[in-house]
Amino acid sequence: MKKKLVVIGAAALCMALLAGCKSEEQIAQNSQPQSTVISPDVHITQDASERDTLTVNGEGEVRLTPDLASVSILINTTEQKAAEAQRINAELTEAVLASLKANGIQDADIKTESVSLSEEYNYEKSPAELTGYSMRNVLSVTVREIDSVGKVISDAIAAGATGTSNLAFTVSDSTGAYQDALKAAVAQAQGKAEATAEALGVELSPIPASVNEVSSSYQPYLYDNTFVEEVPEATSSPSANDVPVSTGELTITAKVNVVYEIVSAYSDVSESEPEA
Repeated sequence: MKKKLVVIGAAALCMALLAGCKSEEQIAQNSQPQSTVISPDVHITQDASERDTLTVNGEGEVRLTPDLASVSILINTTEQKAAEAQRINAELTEAVLASLKANGIQDADIKTESVSLSEEYNYEKSPAELTGYSMRNVLSVTVREIDSVGKVISDAIAAGATGTSNLAFTVSDSTGAYQDALKAAVAQAQGKAEATAEALGVELSPIPASVNEVSSSYQPYLYDNTFVEEVPEATSSPSANDVPVSTGELTITAKVNVVYEIVSAYSDVSESEPEA
Protein backbone atom coordinates (compact mmCIF):
# COMPACT_ATOMS: atom_id res chain seq x y z
CA MET A 1 0.00 0.00 0.00
CA LYS A 2 2.85 2.38 0.88
CA LYS A 3 4.61 1.62 -2.41
CA LYS A 4 1.41 2.44 -4.27
CA LEU A 5 1.11 5.78 -2.49
CA VAL A 6 4.74 6.61 -3.28
CA VAL A 7 4.17 5.93 -6.99
CA ILE A 8 1.02 8.04 -7.03
CA GLY A 9 2.81 10.86 -5.19
CA ALA A 10 5.73 10.80 -7.68
CA ALA A 11 3.34 10.95 -10.64
CA ALA A 12 1.50 13.90 -9.11
CA LEU A 13 4.79 15.70 -8.54
CA CYS A 14 5.83 15.21 -12.22
CA MET A 15 2.49 16.59 -13.45
CA ALA A 16 2.89 19.61 -11.21
CA LEU A 17 6.39 20.28 -12.53
CA LEU A 18 5.18 19.97 -16.16
CA ALA A 19 2.32 22.35 -15.46
CA GLY A 20 4.78 24.80 -13.91
CA CYS A 21 7.07 24.65 -16.93
CA LYS A 22 4.15 25.17 -19.30
CA SER A 23 2.92 28.21 -17.41
CA GLU A 24 6.45 29.70 -17.42
CA GLU A 25 6.62 29.13 -21.20
CA GLN A 26 3.26 30.80 -21.66
CA ILE A 27 4.39 33.72 -19.49
CA ALA A 28 7.58 34.07 -21.59
CA GLN A 29 5.55 34.07 -24.80
CA ASN A 30 3.11 36.64 -23.43
CA SER A 31 5.99 38.92 -22.37
CA GLN A 32 7.42 39.10 -25.93
CA PRO A 33 6.86 42.46 -27.75
CA GLN A 34 3.73 42.41 -29.92
CA SER A 35 3.91 44.43 -33.17
CA THR A 36 0.82 45.95 -34.75
CA VAL A 37 1.18 46.77 -38.46
CA ILE A 38 -0.57 50.00 -39.42
CA SER A 39 0.78 50.04 -43.00
CA PRO A 40 3.89 48.70 -44.75
CA ASP A 41 5.71 51.85 -43.56
CA VAL A 42 4.25 52.31 -40.06
CA HIS A 43 4.61 49.93 -37.09
CA ILE A 44 3.67 50.25 -33.40
CA THR A 45 5.42 47.97 -30.90
CA GLN A 46 4.11 47.36 -27.38
CA ASP A 47 6.45 46.02 -24.72
CA ALA A 48 5.56 45.61 -21.05
CA SER A 49 9.14 46.33 -19.94
CA GLU A 50 9.93 49.21 -22.32
CA ARG A 51 8.24 52.26 -23.81
CA ASP A 52 5.90 51.74 -26.74
CA THR A 53 7.36 52.87 -30.06
CA LEU A 54 6.17 53.93 -33.49
CA THR A 55 8.34 53.21 -36.54
CA VAL A 56 7.99 54.99 -39.87
CA ASN A 57 9.87 55.06 -43.17
CA GLY A 58 10.59 58.14 -45.25
CA GLU A 59 11.85 58.70 -48.78
CA GLY A 60 13.14 61.81 -50.50
CA GLU A 61 14.44 62.50 -53.99
CA VAL A 62 16.25 65.29 -55.78
CA ARG A 63 16.54 65.80 -59.54
CA LEU A 64 19.75 67.08 -61.11
CA THR A 65 20.89 68.20 -64.54
CA PRO A 66 23.99 66.17 -65.57
CA ASP A 67 27.29 67.98 -66.02
CA LEU A 68 29.42 64.99 -67.05
CA ALA A 69 29.18 62.42 -69.86
CA SER A 70 30.94 59.21 -70.82
CA VAL A 71 30.87 57.31 -74.11
CA SER A 72 32.58 54.31 -75.70
CA ILE A 73 34.02 54.85 -79.19
CA LEU A 74 34.71 51.91 -81.52
CA ILE A 75 37.35 51.74 -84.24
CA ASN A 76 36.83 48.58 -86.33
CA THR A 77 38.86 47.54 -89.39
CA THR A 78 38.64 44.38 -91.52
CA GLU A 79 41.41 43.31 -93.93
CA GLN A 80 42.57 40.07 -95.56
CA LYS A 81 45.74 40.01 -93.45
CA ALA A 82 45.86 40.45 -89.70
CA ALA A 83 48.88 42.77 -89.83
CA GLU A 84 47.15 45.03 -92.33
CA ALA A 85 43.98 45.19 -90.18
CA GLN A 86 46.11 46.11 -87.18
CA ARG A 87 48.08 48.78 -89.08
CA ILE A 88 45.03 50.55 -90.47
CA ASN A 89 43.28 50.31 -87.10
CA ALA A 90 46.27 51.96 -85.40
CA GLU A 91 46.22 54.84 -87.93
CA LEU A 92 42.49 55.41 -87.46
CA THR A 93 42.83 55.22 -83.68
CA GLU A 94 45.52 57.92 -83.76
CA ALA A 95 43.23 60.11 -85.86
CA VAL A 96 40.34 59.58 -83.44
CA LEU A 97 42.58 60.41 -80.47
CA ALA A 98 43.66 63.60 -82.21
CA SER A 99 40.02 64.61 -82.72
CA LEU A 100 39.28 63.98 -79.05
CA LYS A 101 42.18 66.12 -77.89
CA ALA A 102 41.15 68.85 -80.35
CA ASN A 103 37.82 68.94 -78.50
CA GLY A 104 39.57 69.47 -75.16
CA ILE A 105 39.52 65.87 -73.90
CA GLN A 106 42.49 65.27 -71.57
CA ASP A 107 44.66 62.12 -71.65
CA ALA A 108 43.38 61.19 -68.17
CA ASP A 109 39.83 61.04 -69.57
CA ILE A 110 40.69 58.61 -72.38
CA LYS A 111 41.06 54.92 -71.58
CA THR A 112 41.47 51.86 -73.80
CA GLU A 113 38.47 49.72 -72.94
CA SER A 114 39.32 46.69 -75.10
CA VAL A 115 41.42 45.57 -78.06
CA SER A 116 40.60 42.41 -80.02
CA LEU A 117 41.55 40.65 -83.25
CA SER A 118 39.22 38.02 -84.70
CA GLU A 119 38.96 35.90 -87.84
CA GLU A 120 36.21 36.56 -90.37
CA TYR A 121 34.58 33.64 -92.22
CA ASN A 122 32.20 33.21 -95.13
CA TYR A 123 29.70 30.73 -93.72
CA GLU A 124 27.77 30.47 -96.98
CA LYS A 125 30.44 28.07 -98.16
CA SER A 126 31.01 24.58 -96.80
CA PRO A 127 33.38 24.32 -95.16
CA ALA A 128 33.43 27.98 -94.02
CA GLU A 129 36.08 30.02 -95.82
CA LEU A 130 38.43 32.43 -94.01
CA THR A 131 37.98 35.84 -95.63
CA GLY A 132 40.07 38.11 -93.43
CA TYR A 133 40.69 39.56 -89.99
CA SER A 134 38.78 42.13 -87.94
CA MET A 135 40.57 44.45 -85.51
CA ARG A 136 38.48 46.21 -82.86
CA ASN A 137 39.68 48.96 -80.55
CA VAL A 138 37.26 50.50 -78.03
CA LEU A 139 38.05 53.77 -76.26
CA SER A 140 36.21 54.90 -73.12
CA VAL A 141 35.97 58.70 -73.08
CA THR A 142 34.85 61.10 -70.35
CA VAL A 143 33.47 64.43 -71.60
CA ARG A 144 33.52 67.20 -69.00
CA GLU A 145 32.04 69.89 -71.25
CA ILE A 146 28.53 68.45 -71.40
CA ASP A 147 27.41 70.69 -74.28
CA SER A 148 30.15 69.35 -76.55
CA VAL A 149 29.14 65.66 -76.39
CA GLY A 150 27.49 65.69 -79.80
CA LYS A 151 30.50 67.35 -81.45
CA VAL A 152 32.95 64.97 -79.75
CA ILE A 153 31.07 61.97 -81.17
CA SER A 154 30.63 63.48 -84.64
CA ASP A 155 34.31 64.46 -84.92
CA ALA A 156 35.42 61.01 -83.78
CA ILE A 157 33.28 59.39 -86.48
CA ALA A 158 34.63 61.78 -89.10
CA ALA A 159 38.16 60.87 -88.00
CA GLY A 160 37.60 57.13 -88.49
CA ALA A 161 35.52 55.78 -85.61
CA THR A 162 32.97 53.20 -86.77
CA GLY A 163 30.61 53.09 -83.80
CA THR A 164 29.62 54.49 -80.41
CA SER A 165 28.07 52.89 -77.33
CA ASN A 166 27.19 53.35 -73.64
CA LEU A 167 26.57 57.08 -73.72
CA ALA A 168 25.78 57.99 -70.10
CA PHE A 169 25.24 61.24 -68.20
CA THR A 170 26.28 61.78 -64.59
CA VAL A 171 27.11 64.56 -62.14
CA SER A 172 30.61 65.34 -60.97
CA ASP A 173 29.50 65.86 -57.33
CA SER A 174 26.24 64.47 -55.92
CA THR A 175 27.03 64.96 -52.21
CA GLY A 176 24.95 68.09 -51.70
CA ALA A 177 22.02 66.71 -53.67
CA TYR A 178 22.01 63.50 -51.64
CA GLN A 179 21.99 65.46 -48.38
CA ASP A 180 18.95 67.39 -49.63
CA ALA A 181 17.25 64.09 -50.49
CA LEU A 182 18.09 62.82 -46.99
CA LYS A 183 16.49 65.90 -45.41
CA ALA A 184 13.36 65.35 -47.49
CA ALA A 185 13.22 61.69 -46.40
CA VAL A 186 13.44 62.61 -42.71
CA ALA A 187 10.76 65.29 -43.14
CA GLN A 188 8.44 62.77 -44.81
CA ALA A 189 8.99 60.25 -42.00
CA GLN A 190 8.25 62.95 -39.41
CA GLY A 191 5.03 63.87 -41.20
CA LYS A 192 3.92 60.23 -41.24
CA ALA A 193 4.67 59.87 -37.52
CA GLU A 194 2.74 63.01 -36.58
CA ALA A 195 -0.28 62.02 -38.68
CA THR A 196 -0.32 58.50 -37.25
CA ALA A 197 0.04 59.73 -33.67
CA GLU A 198 -2.84 62.18 -34.12
CA ALA A 199 -5.06 59.45 -35.57
CA LEU A 200 -4.28 57.11 -32.67
CA GLY A 201 -4.60 59.79 -29.99
CA VAL A 202 -1.08 59.40 -28.66
CA GLU A 203 1.81 61.77 -28.02
CA LEU A 204 5.31 61.15 -29.39
CA SER A 205 8.68 62.15 -28.05
CA PRO A 206 9.85 65.20 -30.06
CA ILE A 207 13.28 63.62 -30.61
CA PRO A 208 13.36 60.25 -32.44
CA ALA A 209 14.78 57.29 -30.54
CA SER A 210 16.72 56.29 -33.69
CA VAL A 211 17.17 57.33 -37.32
CA ASN A 212 18.68 54.81 -39.73
CA GLU A 213 19.67 55.38 -43.35
CA VAL A 214 18.06 52.44 -45.16
CA SER A 215 19.38 52.80 -48.70
CA SER A 216 20.06 55.21 -51.50
CA SER A 217 19.97 55.04 -55.26
CA TYR A 218 21.66 57.04 -57.97
CA GLN A 219 21.44 56.01 -61.59
CA PRO A 220 23.08 57.77 -64.55
CA TYR A 221 20.82 58.47 -67.49
CA LEU A 222 21.74 56.02 -70.28
CA TYR A 223 21.20 57.41 -73.76
CA ASP A 224 22.27 54.26 -75.61
CA ASN A 225 23.94 50.98 -74.62
CA THR A 226 24.57 49.36 -78.00
CA PHE A 227 27.20 50.06 -80.63
CA VAL A 228 25.93 52.03 -83.60
CA GLU A 229 28.10 51.14 -86.57
CA GLU A 230 28.68 54.13 -88.84
CA VAL A 231 30.93 54.68 -91.84
CA PRO A 232 32.34 58.24 -91.94
CA GLU A 233 32.02 60.21 -95.15
CA ALA A 234 35.25 61.87 -96.28
CA THR A 235 33.36 64.79 -97.85
CA SER A 236 31.35 65.71 -94.77
CA SER A 237 32.38 68.56 -92.52
CA PRO A 238 33.17 67.51 -88.92
CA SER A 239 30.90 70.19 -87.45
CA ALA A 240 28.08 69.99 -90.00
CA ASN A 241 26.42 66.86 -88.62
CA ASP A 242 26.90 66.97 -84.85
CA VAL A 243 24.97 64.19 -83.12
CA PRO A 244 21.93 65.71 -81.34
CA VAL A 245 22.12 64.79 -77.65
CA SER A 246 19.63 65.41 -74.83
CA THR A 247 20.98 65.02 -71.29
CA GLY A 248 17.66 64.63 -69.45
CA GLU A 249 17.68 64.59 -65.63
CA LEU A 250 19.13 62.38 -62.90
CA THR A 251 17.23 61.30 -59.79
CA ILE A 252 19.00 60.85 -56.45
CA THR A 253 16.97 59.02 -53.77
CA ALA A 254 17.47 58.66 -50.01
CA LYS A 255 15.49 56.43 -47.60
CA VAL A 256 15.36 56.45 -43.79
CA ASN A 257 13.82 54.40 -40.99
CA VAL A 258 12.79 56.47 -37.92
CA VAL A 259 11.66 55.20 -34.51
CA TYR A 260 9.69 57.43 -32.10
CA GLU A 261 8.82 56.68 -28.48
CA ILE A 262 5.13 56.98 -27.55
CA VAL A 263 5.16 59.20 -24.44
CA SER A 264 1.49 58.95 -23.50
CA ALA A 265 -2.09 58.92 -24.74
CA TYR A 266 -3.98 62.20 -24.96
CA SER A 267 -6.11 62.72 -21.85
CA ASP A 268 -9.84 63.28 -22.18
CA VAL A 269 -10.76 66.68 -20.72
CA SER A 270 -14.24 65.50 -19.67
CA GLU A 271 -12.68 62.72 -17.56
CA SER A 272 -10.33 65.12 -15.76
CA GLU A 273 -13.14 67.48 -14.67
CA PRO A 274 -14.53 66.78 -11.15
CA GLU A 275 -18.11 65.64 -10.94
CA ALA A 276 -20.64 68.18 -9.65
